[in-house]
Parts: sequence; structure tokens; C-alpha cells
Amino acid sequence: MRVFFPCTGLGRQRRGFETFTLECAGALRHDPTLEIRVFAGGPVSELPVHVLANLPRDSRAARWLAAFHRRDSYFSEQLTFFLSFLPHLIRGAPDVVYFADLNLGNLCWHWRRLSGQRYRLLYYNGGLTTKPFTRADAVQQLTPAGLAEAQERGEDTSRQVVLPHGVNVPEDVPTRIIGDARRTLGLPADRMVVLSAGLLDVAIKRMDVLIREIARLPAPRPFLVLLGAENAESVTIRALANDLLGAENVLIRTLAPHEMDAYYRAADAFALASLREGFGLAYVEALAHGLPVIAHDFPVTRYLLDGFGALADLRVEGELARLVSVTLQKPITEDERRQRHASAKARFGWPALMNEYSTMLHWAASLPLRAAT
Repeated sequence: MRVFFPCTGLGRQRRGFETFTLECAGALRHDPTLEIRVFAGGPVSELPVHVLANLPRDSRAARWLAAFHRRDSYFSEQLTFFLSFLPHLIRGAPDVVYFADLNLGNLCWHWRRLSGQRYRLLYYNGGLTTKPFTRADAVQQLTPAGLAEAQERGEDTSRQVVLPHGVNVPEDVPTRIIGDARRTLGLPADRMVVLSAGLLDVAIKRMDVLIREIARLPAPRPFLVLLGAENAESVTIRALANDLLGAENVLIRTLAPHEMDAYYRAADAFALASLREGFGLAYVEALAHGLPVIAHDFPVTRYLLDGFGALADLRVEGELARLVSVTLQKPITEDERRQRHASAKARFGWPALMNEYSTMLHWAASLPLRAAT
């Protein structure tokens, strides 16, 4: 069965969508029942991909095109990517197109309606969209909360499946990086380190809230590490961190996925202030490294952390600071680290989920085509 994985940001962006596409395709490429083809917007070293010409969302040309079609530059990227993808779609005759970018999926749906091709469209709902699923034949919900939200909106649940995001969990709990060994990472040797990972923004990951909450703590405060992709709000995040914490007390970087491991190993706790997540890959990555995780209390974090998280209503000022203080007062024991790692591995590791992913893809291919609406 032929499965196409198109991802416009793969090769350039470092969001959960790109990480998922790379890891999922890598995990399934040796399944003898599947033929996997990955289509990326830029070069990728980790596995073979078809790099398609497109206008990157942050390019001047994409912004110009956006002004012309009165959509944002991200749509420009997806539209131009689709035009390059179309010949592969026609000649390659996939059974399933497995996508995470909604506009790209919509374009594939419109082409199917016009051309009569019969591929199935499987939507990975990583962004926990509230838009109706009328242009997907099947939907992968990453948590029970995603399915519950869809049910409340009256969506057809017979075409949906709950299957979590697979994660590359180390075989054993990784060895910690402590003391002077931290200095090579730009971290202090003798202070507690709080790590956060995600888009360096205000609206979604609320990195500004995390900075303000760390600033509430009495000196000596923990050293704060913010790792993630940047957007227009990132300038504000950097300025706020320097103003409230001091440039010497915070590290802000954008790293490749393979560079993240060392920072998880060097941290004493992981914290994220976001109030809504489709999945929350960073929570699971932190858990897989044996870290205590501080997060907002909502159905997704309760599902992902399964009793291993320090949760509270992070809309309340001071709650995040309180959890950080309480968490850092408790020394990390090796037994607790192993338990957290084991939970992540058993529930979200690719070896534990590969058969379920293969089953989902075959199920999607067997569904009747959704009628045009």
C-alpha cells in the first residue's frame, strides 16, 4: 500500500508537525506492507525525501503572493508546494495521503474531486483544530480529549481514531549532565536549570508567562533555558527575558532536534505554560528523559503525564512559580527518573505504536471516499 507523507515545513521548520513526519516515516519505512514516500519543503538528511519547489512562508515572494490572494504567507507555502506535489500525486497514485497541514489537505481534496483520483485523505490533528473534518476521509486524534471535542461538535466519530504521537524514546533513561559538564552547553555548573521547549511566542506557548513566573522567585533563581523556533513574537520574548531575568540568567536558542537531548539531560525540571495542546511532544520528551514536568492542568496533560506531572491552573498568577519552587526543592532520584522514562516508552515509544500506525493506515485506505461537500 502506497502512502504519501507531504509536509511543507519539513527541511526548514522545527515544529511538532515536521518532527512527527520525519519520525513516523522513519519508523514505518521498513514495514513490508507499506511503501512510504515523504515530500518535504527543504533538504532532509535523516531519510530519503522528495524535495519540492515552493515559496517558504517567511520569504518575500510568499508574502507578496499572500497579499495577492488575501491569505497569509503560510498558505502561499502550501499552495506552491501543492503545485509541485501535483505531478507526484497524479503519477504516483497513492492509496493514502497522510497530512497535517489543513490547507494542503484541502487542495488535495479539491484535486481529487476534479480529477476522479481515489486516494484517501488521512488527517493528523496535531493542532487540535476546531474546523470541521469535511475534507478528510479519516482523522487521527492524538488524545482522547481531541476525540471528545470532535464529538461535542457533532463530528462523525466512525471515521476517527485515537492514536498518540509516537516518540523516539531512548532504550534506557539517559545519563544526566551535571556540574562542569553543563558549561559546554552554555549552562551554569552550580545552579538549578529549568527547561522549556516550544515555539518562542506569546500567544500559544506563552513563554512570556514562564519568564514572568521565574522572575517571581527569590534569588538565587533557577537558570532558564528556552529552546524553540522563532516567529514575530520572539523579539518580545528575548527582550522580556533580558529585562526581568538578565541576559546572564537565561539561554534562548533554536536547535535541531538531535541537539535537544543534551539540554533535557542537563535540566532539573521541565516547564511549559501553554493552556492548550493538540498533543504536547515536549512533555513526553521531558518525561522520557526522566524529568519532572510542570504544566497546565487540562485533559491533554493529564493523559500524557499519567500521574507523573506537577499540574495546576496556570492561568492563575503565581501558580507556575509555586510549582517550580516546590519541584526544585525535591532532589531527583534515579528510581523516579526510571519510572518516568518507562511510562513514556511503554505508551509513546515507536516500537510500542508501530503496529497500530500500520493498522490505522490500512483502515484509512479501506474507507469509502467521503462525498464532496
